[in-house]
Amino acid sequence: MRRLFAAAIAAFACFSAMAASAAESPLRVAVYVGTGASNIGAYRWLEIASTAGNVVATPVDGETVRAGALDDADVLIMPGGSAHTEAESLGAEGREKVKSFVRGGGGYIGTCAGFYLVSQPTTGIRKDYLGLIPFVDTKDGGNGQSDLMFDFNASAERLAGIKEGKQKIRYSRGPVPVRTKNEIDGVKAEVVATFDCDYNPKNVPAAPKAGHAAAVAAECGKGRIFVYTCHPESDVDDHECLEGAFRYVAGREVRWAYPQRKRGQLAVGFMCDDSFGVDTARLIQRLLREGEFDIVPMNAKNIQNGELRHLDALLAPANLGRVDAKKGIYFADNAGRTKAFIARGGRVIAWGNAAARAKAYKLSGALCVSNADAALAKLRDFAGEKAQAAAPSPAKADKPVKIAVLADDGCSMGEIPQVLEFSPECEVCVLDAKEVAAGALKSCAALFVPDGSSQVALKTLGEAGRKAIVGFVRGGGLYYGAGEGAASLGLVPFKDDMPGNCRGKAPANIRLTDEGKAVFSGSGDARTVWYAGDPAFIAADPVEDSEFSVFARYDSCAINTDGPSATPSMMGKAALVGGRVGKGKVYAQCVHPERHEHTFDMVRGAFAWLAGVRPTGELPVRARGAKSVVVKMGSQEGINPAVKFILKTLLHDSSFDCRISDAIDSNVLPHADAVVLCLFDANSWTPALERFAANGGKVIVVADTEGKRALATKFAGATAVHSFDEVPAALR
Repeated sequence: MRRLFAAAIAAFACFSAMAASAAESPLRVAVYVGTGASNIGAYRWLEIASTAGNVVATPVDGETVRAGALDDADVLIMPGGSAHTEAESLGAEGREKVKSFVRGGGGYIGTCAGFYLVSQPTTGIRKDYLGLIPFVDTKDGGNGQSDLMFDFNASAERLAGIKEGKQKIRYSRGPVPVRTKNEIDGVKAEVVATFDCDYNPKNVPAAPKAGHAAAVAAECGKGRIFVYTCHPESDVDDHECLEGAFRYVAGREVRWAYPQRKRGQLAVGFMCDDSFGVDTARLIQRLLREGEFDIVPMNAKNIQNGELRHLDALLAPANLGRVDAKKGIYFADNAGRTKAFIARGGRVIAWGNAAARAKAYKLSGALCVSNADAALAKLRDFAGEKAQAAAPSPAKADKPVKIAVLADDGCSMGEIPQVLEFSPECEVCVLDAKEVAAGALKSCAALFVPDGSSQVALKTLGEAGRKAIVGFVRGGGLYYGAGEGAASLGLVPFKDDMPGNCRGKAPANIRLTDEGKAVFSGSGDARTVWYAGDPAFIAADPVEDSEFSVFARYDSCAINTDGPSATPSMMGKAALVGGRVGKGKVYAQCVHPERHEHTFDMVRGAFAWLAGVRPTGELPVRARGAKSVVVKMGSQEGINPAVKFILKTLLHDSSFDCRISDAIDSNVLPHADAVVLCLFDANSWTPALERFAANGGKVIVVADTEGKRALATKFAGATAVHSFDEVPAALR
């Protein structure tokens, strides 16, 4: 703290006069929300500027910039999206206005597209860039989307008070800049952070990211620029990076607090795929300030990933589909997901271009209104309506396939047990290592072994448990393994290409083989699925009395989101495999299609191939008025009763809308009523949880041992219960 404080003092010294003159008046911040400023990042910047203390936020677009909106601004924020489209929307006159604003003393903060926009123009779509900093993007460098490591240097502390060191920040196809040889008159630019990894998920060679500029601070004439290639605004825990940007360009502190959901609020999604436009941005500012609803930023990917199941209503603003008619609720099969959302009682309210698209796509049930004010009125009407009764859990078939789920030390939970639990065709039983070793698999048709730590899981199973599983499969049983469990048991003739190391976590490209196309029919040859540091399979020793096929191979050169060290290329290595072992069958996945709803079809296809039954279950959806509950799991000792409680009790209770996670997502906490720590240790009580509890959120810890009960007393603001049976009452 002393070091950070000293750095902040040093950063302020160079513009103390400016800070003193502005102390009495609010900081005037213009947030660009025009065409090109797309996705959730633009919403986040509007949210930050609109809720910060002693700040007046004004949404602007190309038209208002050309009309002189920046004459009344101290800082311009240019969010992510499409820099080329932002430049087009500004027009030649607007681009000159931005240049004059900065050179005349204004502050400029940009993320991703906002970095591109002020970099050097080149041929093609980059010809309209503003050329305010001496950097240009590298060819094929800006690809992929994940949380990457970035290294902040001493200049970050000196100039902006951002602590020197490594931070993990969201990245989404931002520039991978290099400094040009020709400096710019009147510009003094310093790199304050660099990429700390060589992440490249494409199947083409690309420049390594490690060492390239990731954040730049620049004096430009009388003004200042602070730009990021990444998206610190996307994570509620990255305040330091954003505060540092304001500190540098405006010479003053800007503080804000993310809105915390209040009990009883409707969870209302706001589509952010295309630009908001000024009128819609003003509506969002009003909703944020008044706090009547819990506003959740959404985009097409969120819908693909199943996030509609956690919402009560969805706002589709005027410009949605104007830049890309297939975005948002109309993208791919999202129209089907949106129709299902409406059918179960959710309300879609659309206006402007979004309403026109809803009518064109015959999105039955969408409520189309004339403008943003009418949308708010209809949203309030919906809040006053009587809620529909929650749909009951589906009844089981007469003879469901009995599938055992291994839950013990070293295993995580994940989404597959939830899909199986809510599938009429399947009956789930949860087993621990002792039950497996004692022969419990004899009454089951299949065994699912989740991801986690295979080494810990194997140790927990012991020799008796391992033999029981191998004997079960060779005798005719079915095995579905996520991660490297199947390889560790010697059930597949494959092994990890880099054991003991982790590339990181990110979407990965895979391509189905001819055998895979037969298993996953209708899913297309190329898929993008979640990768979480698991193996890339290469050939190992043959497995006796077996016959295997590769169903999919990696179509990504390399994935390394954690550091700059080189990792073996994943290209062409096996990602999904399956085959016969003795009388049984084995399916093993190195990637995780179960992590996102739009790839659940691959999980269903795998079970259809393995067991002859295609699970049709969907994850539970929110009933209006349900409490939003984040359930923290993990892979620690004691997971078995936690999994049984969640699968058999909590998920079937329509009073709760549950998110199951191995880690607390600080972006989810502002939209939660409660957090349940099923498995915890001293490190579980994070600053994010402390803030959540202090803001009125309920934190429940299941302290089912004497040691946990003693530890729970140190979690100020948490409620301790002695068993899982007490959790529902504590949540209510």
